[in-house]
Amino acid sequence: MSMQVRYTKGFLLDFKRRLAFIRDAHQLLEMKRDQLIRELRSSIDELKKIRGKVEKELEELESEVAFFHVAHGSQELLTAPTLEERLEVEVLPRSVIGVSVPLITEIKIPEVKEKYPPHIAALAEKVASVARDLIKLAEIEAAIERLAEDLQKTNIRVNALEKAVIPQYESIIKKIQDALDHEMLEEFMRVKQVKSVLVRRRGQT
Repeated sequence: MSMQVRYTKGFLLDFKRRLAFIRDAHQLLEMKRDQLIRELRSSIDELKKIRGKVEKELEELESEVAFFHVAHGSQELLTAPTLEERLEVEVLPRSVIGVSVPLITEIKIPEVKEKYPPHIAALAEKVASVARDLIKLAEIEAAIERLAEDLQKTNIRVNALEKAVIPQYESIIKKIQDALDHEMLEEFMRVKQVKSVLVRRRGQT
């Protein structure tokens, strides 16, 4: 980043104001990064719990489906009537620290109790229960993905300000300050010399 620099007091004050603003922005981004990390950790913990539950449910469901095939044969499932209703999911955006993540507000699963024999309906209800948890799992995974993406971008901005922008501004401010100090010293020496000349002239008269 190249900038035209003028070695004036006005330019120095302007750069100091800019640097103060950049430092405030850097601090806010650090706070956002820390909050994103906390949200991610919380979401990952929740994901582990639900994933463990889903894996257990899927194992149990697999065993029950296998038992159903042994007890009733696969033909009964294959010839069961198809449901006219479909599973519906309503998803709305939710803001987490400025990051838009999906929020599942409603899951509609077709009713099966009165449409199938009891042994098939019981199996279908367990499938529906697993489906709910799978949808919740997908919701959390999507949120984690978006939070992680934003965390990466935020971290890049924090590092850019910390390692490039702020040091550059500090360096420019130092150069301007040094130049002004040098100019002030030269002015002081000139004034001192003029005073010395005037004092000598007065002594000669």
